[in-house]
Amino acid sequence: MRNPFLPALPALLLAFTPGAGAAQTSLQLRWELVGDSVTNDWGASRATFTLTNRGTTPLPSSGWTIYYNALHSAQPGSVGAGFVIEDVIADLHRLAPATGFAGLAPGASIRIPYLTDLLLNRSFVPKGPYIVFDTAKDVGATLNDYVALPFERPPQGAGHDPRVVTPEHQFTLDSIIRVIPANELPAVFPTPVEVTSTGGALRLSAMPPVEEPEALRNEAAFAAEYLRPYFGTKGKGAVPPLRLDVGAVAGQTSPEAYTLVVDPVQGIRIVGASPAGVFYGLQSLRSLLPPAGPTPRAGLVLPAIRVVDAPRFEYRGFMLDVARNFHSKAAALRTLDLLARYKINVFHIHLTDDEGWRIEIPSLPELTAVGTRRGHPPDSGRHLPPAFGSGPEVDRPFGSGVYARADYVEILRYAAARHIEVIPEIEMPGHARAAIKAMQGNQSYRLDDPADRSVYTSAQGYHDNVMNPALESTYRFIERVIGDVVAMHREAGVPLRHIHMGGDEVPNGVWAGSPAVQAYLKAHDLTSVDDLWFVFYGRVEQILKAQGLVPSGWEEIAVRKTSRDGRRTNIPNPDFAARGWRAYVWNNVPGGGAEDLAYRLANGGYDVVLSPVSNLYFDLAWNENPEETGLDWGGYVDLRKSFQFIPLDYYRNVPADPSVFVGKDRLTDYGRAHVVGIQGNLWSETLGAEGRLEYMLLPKLFALAERAWAPDPDWARERDAAKAESLYREAWSRFVNVLGQRELPRLDREVPGLNYRIPTPGLKVEAGMVRCSLELPGGGFTLRYTTDGSEPTVQSPEVRGPIPFRGTVRVAAFNTTGRKGYTARVGS
Repeated sequence: MRNPFLPALPALLLAFTPGAGAAQTSLQLRWELVGDSVTNDWGASRATFTLTNRGTTPLPSSGWTIYYNALHSAQPGSVGAGFVIEDVIADLHRLAPATGFAGLAPGASIRIPYLTDLLLNRSFVPKGPYIVFDTAKDVGATLNDYVALPFERPPQGAGHDPRVVTPEHQFTLDSIIRVIPANELPAVFPTPVEVTSTGGALRLSAMPPVEEPEALRNEAAFAAEYLRPYFGTKGKGAVPPLRLDVGAVAGQTSPEAYTLVVDPVQGIRIVGASPAGVFYGLQSLRSLLPPAGPTPRAGLVLPAIRVVDAPRFEYRGFMLDVARNFHSKAAALRTLDLLARYKINVFHIHLTDDEGWRIEIPSLPELTAVGTRRGHPPDSGRHLPPAFGSGPEVDRPFGSGVYARADYVEILRYAAARHIEVIPEIEMPGHARAAIKAMQGNQSYRLDDPADRSVYTSAQGYHDNVMNPALESTYRFIERVIGDVVAMHREAGVPLRHIHMGGDEVPNGVWAGSPAVQAYLKAHDLTSVDDLWFVFYGRVEQILKAQGLVPSGWEEIAVRKTSRDGRRTNIPNPDFAARGWRAYVWNNVPGGGAEDLAYRLANGGYDVVLSPVSNLYFDLAWNENPEETGLDWGGYVDLRKSFQFIPLDYYRNVPADPSVFVGKDRLTDYGRAHVVGIQGNLWSETLGAEGRLEYMLLPKLFALAERAWAPDPDWARERDAAKAESLYREAWSRFVNVLGQRELPRLDREVPGLNYRIPTPGLKVEAGMVRCSLELPGGGFTLRYTTDGSEPTVQSPEVRGPIPFRGTVRVAAFNTTGRKGYTARVGS
């Protein structure tokens, strides 16, 4: 779309505005990683911008600036070629000419080197560059001719990062996997409590009639929807029915329990302890259907089986951050369908943060007008600054966006039909910059003290993102927002049962320089700004109580700051536990000192949702390889990490240094009763492009579903190390075979365009031959290779055994639709 400001731009800016017209000149920008310097796991990356004048007008020596987003800053004093790189706010930086730059003639290029913190992968490269001229400082023009060059990181050699997962290493990881015949795989996923093969099969030549009471009309419609494609329009004789009922499930107390019986004569019967139980029984029936889909005129053959099942945890959650990068209503509905398939029953939606407010509050239009939009200039009162590569244009996808009231109501109804509870999160008091900036013009709901001179920096680099707890207008704002959210749930016919109130990462130094805070402390005889935490959440609790709600939040809401041996530490706060607060605990980073915090809070009486960064932060990169997407501050999370998570015994997930667990608390029986469930979290800093959400979600979601629904696996209960290892290998083999042979091929067919991560092959050179492996074996993927150094395509030869090792061998996996994963390579 043409920039509406273009007619008013000076000629100089037009000359360097890509897309301003065919006769206009333009700038080309390239970024590349030159190399790394690594010492004791710390180091720097040597990077370079190359700026080329592709036009006919000289680029002047001053009077312009290039803005861009990057997760790491340039190191001070490291920028060359007569340029400077400055931090603007959070991940927004600017590259500007300084003394020593003489301008850039037409056709000329200049390389601008700099040092930055060690770059893990493509998520860390500069994004969204745009140029601004001093003569029109409020106008940014996107540099469309920008490329961040892909980079590789060799695994060996001085000055290189040794931690990449090589094809040889991947082959070793895959070597414990046994390929299991399809007829020997578990019939139902996630693993049920009890499954019995009763012999024989049910043969359906026509669509079975669905018999259900009125209360199960929704579930009956769902069953008919996924069964109908297996049958023609005309039936072939009478067929036994699919009967749905609500009733007791023997031996199970969960309201989500069910029995599923497939009988060769009587047909199919599902009895659930509730409609939700019936729905989960139908999902288990769905997993019995052929992964390849309907065969024309063949009808359907189902194995005779009896399943008795119930979930391990009442709370089986997934959190999606739509604030940092917005995801549309269509993406939310598609995600809900995936969660429902695998019996996830909570959709925690992170609606607000520093970089965006994503839900319409009709009574506070400023939130939509300002807080939902990003663009240039960064200090505008009309929108928020660019972030995560969103660029200068306001209303670009991912950077800008909001769920209108009707959108949110539709999401609620869609989720409820699939027995998924939507838990909205409204971040506070920190991570609130979008709301704070939006409300600065409305004194009745203002969230910051204009005279505040506090000095602080949040974890993401903000200095003004925390609500002021001494202002009555803050609580008027919270009350109004909560009231509108409750009203939307009521309109949807889905009463709000839980709401998440944030509470994380409030930086040191907040509030100390606020006159309003100092006056409040004096008036209430308080000695420290730390006391305002309890003041704030005490008031929040009262606002929620008026709506029949109890606070939930990140772990910080459940702790009290104190000191031990002169060092700051957190201890469980008993006051809020007694009032029924729920804590979502994420911080179990080995060596961080909080490895047992979740257990200490549960032992202290808090209801706890486990969402540990070490295993269930899906936004962390799969591994260290530069082609991957995601962050690395909490390590790496691949499918194995999520599968290996044992919720009630973190210490089974042994880190490189097991001594970090010495002296840590374990769960008591009382504490176990307070662990309500587990949750996978997907933060969206790196999800600003189509398909990224699904790539980071799948296949990790399968491991979350297995751990949330099924009992502890036998290998986790076995104390003998050798036996536990053998049991683990067998369980891991079953799991990955189910995914590779059944679940992912089914999704290929039933969810078109789903961009899940396709595994990268493992390779091993042995006796002049290249052996290949794949983490997800079975018919869902085809390995194809080349020996001339070119990239494999769907026309390349299929791997049918060891490949002769000559030249450069490249191998990639292709799914059933022909989509390709990353390529593994051996040879020069």
